[in-house]
Amino acid sequence: MLSIFISFWAVFIGWIVQGFIGLGSGIIATAILLFFFNAKAVVVSLSIIALLGTIYLSVANFKGNFYLKEIFLLLLFSFVGAGIGSYFLEILNHKTVEAFFGLFVVLTGIYDFISHKRNIKLPEKHKYLFAVFTGTAGGFISGLIGGAGPLYALYLNQFFHSKEDFKFVISFVFAVLNIERIVFYLWSSELRDFFYSEIIIPAVPAVFLGAFIGNFLTKSVSSTVFKELVSISIILFGFYFMYQGFLM
Repeated sequence: MLSIFISFWAVFIGWIVQGFIGLGSGIIATAILLFFFNAKAVVVSLSIIALLGTIYLSVANFKGNFYLKEIFLLLLFSFVGAGIGSYFLEILNHKTVEAFFGLFVVLTGIYDFISHKRNIKLPEKHKYLFAVFTGTAGGFISGLIGGAGPLYALYLNQFFHSKEDFKFVISFVFAVLNIERIVFYLWSSELRDFFYSEIIIPAVPAVFLGAFIGNFLTKSVSSTVFKELVSISIILFGFYFMYQGFLM
């Protein structure tokens, strides 16, 4: 009974945050559940929940424009980067990569916040070039340590002015990447048994309820405030990765 209670509330809290700003549930829900469940069970089981949540947010925030070119570039180069990251997984020190990734995210998050405060914009003509870089770097980090969401958020926060479009694209990209993860977990004989029903079953209503509430709360803030909140969340996630890398 305790495991059901914990699973529900961990996912519910995480998805209120992700429903509001478009990312964050993976870090929040995972951090809570790791106190009570096997690490592999948490990661594998939450892939199902993440797929449901990202599909819901994609549908809820779709306003008629698919942004196919941006999504295609982000996904294509994410797959390329993930392959490169997986190759270097055994070569590079996991904690060192996590720490310096966190530092990079903090610094770019600060830039993102200042740029919105002072209305500094990256050149629109380089939008697709930045999509290639973001996809490659995001995939590379995912292949090494996971949790590349802040990189995608940085790119989208610079080039997408509507909070709905921001959340649609980031959710759609995450949904496709989650499908890839689930297929891999199901294919792996070592991981397919880690889909835990005591995590997944109570988390299903929690993800929809949390995402609905978070998405509803987004309507209460302007696009300017939303962008600043995304920047702040990116900085906080960067500090989290630095803590994980330098101190854990």
